[in-house]
Amino acid sequence: MSNKLHLMILDYYKEARFEVPEDLSQREVAVQTVDGGMVRHMSASDVEELRSIVLKKRGLDVYVSTASYRDPAAPSMEAKGWLRADLQFDIDVDHAPGCGPAYKVCGETVVPSSADCAGDPLPLLPKECLYFGFERATKLIDVLEKYFGVEREKVELHFSGNRGFHVVARDTQYDAADQTLRREVVDFIVGDLLIKEKFCLKENCFVPKPDEPGWRGRLGEALSKLLPERVRLWGEVDDPEALFERALSSAKIDVDKQVTVDTSRLLRVLGSVNRKSALVVKRVDKFVWDFSLSPFVSYVTLVRSRYNFKLDVLGKHVSMKKGEVGELPGPAGAYLAAKGLVEILRFDRAP
Repeated sequence: MSNKLHLMILDYYKEARFEVPEDLSQREVAVQTVDGGMVRHMSASDVEELRSIVLKKRGLDVYVSTASYRDPAAPSMEAKGWLRADLQFDIDVDHAPGCGPAYKVCGETVVPSSADCAGDPLPLLPKECLYFGFERATKLIDVLEKYFGVEREKVELHFSGNRGFHVVARDTQYDAADQTLRREVVDFIVGDLLIKEKFCLKENCFVPKPDEPGWRGRLGEALSKLLPERVRLWGEVDDPEALFERALSSAKIDVDKQVTVDTSRLLRVLGSVNRKSALVVKRVDKFVWDFSLSPFVSYVTLVRSRYNFKLDVLGKHVSMKKGEVGELPGPAGAYLAAKGLVEILRFDRAP
């Protein structure tokens, strides 16, 4: 990442609208600095003190703990005095089928990953994968409400600023839950422990319905979208085994289990920037791949291209030759710089 991009992020932080938990003073604050080092075991009484820490430490990635502590700035986890923790889920779409790097560099040119050449992969995901991740995250919120009694208004859905989404449930009956209970919650959501043989697929067995408890209900929800409403028995279904697998794949939600189980995790601050993409961490009710994902809408950049490429950058077509110098809107210039495709020579606030 270029130094100019570092400066651009720090310039944005001077006025950034950070959103933090109400009990910020009980949360550990951490930043990853311009040199890549992580500074932890800090605390802030309010947003302006947080901003002061970020600018003083030259932090690019900004975090608060999912846990609340008696002494969040204590130098060890044992000394902090754990009080409670949000229930957090992390959905990274690069693990989904077909969601690996979409492009690679062959020689001096960016080409699709399917191109017949040996090249280094670029961390550019297909936008369709992010839409898929958003759909999974919204489904997770439905599961939390229906099967775990978590009130929807107590759940936040965050875009992580790069390749996925965070679902955070705060001030719920699970605040005091230990790692054992959190693992049971995430095991149910992921469905890895489900034993297919316990489901009867014989001709006279009933097809699961959405109003049934547990995994029969989750399978019933998926099957209701795959079958006519009048179907009641597996004997009325062509290839029950294949249909069951389709429903199971649709119902399962792949999350990072360790993130949920860990009661002392760090969470990206809303309004902060993810250095891997130069996109903003934000709360989302809907997801659109466009400039609204960038904190740099009010900026313009002058960039020099490192490669030949033609890409969709946040909904804008950008085409450049290696060595070409040109002006790009702030969101496009910052994103391409974060991905290593261009060097920012200058940035300014748009008039």
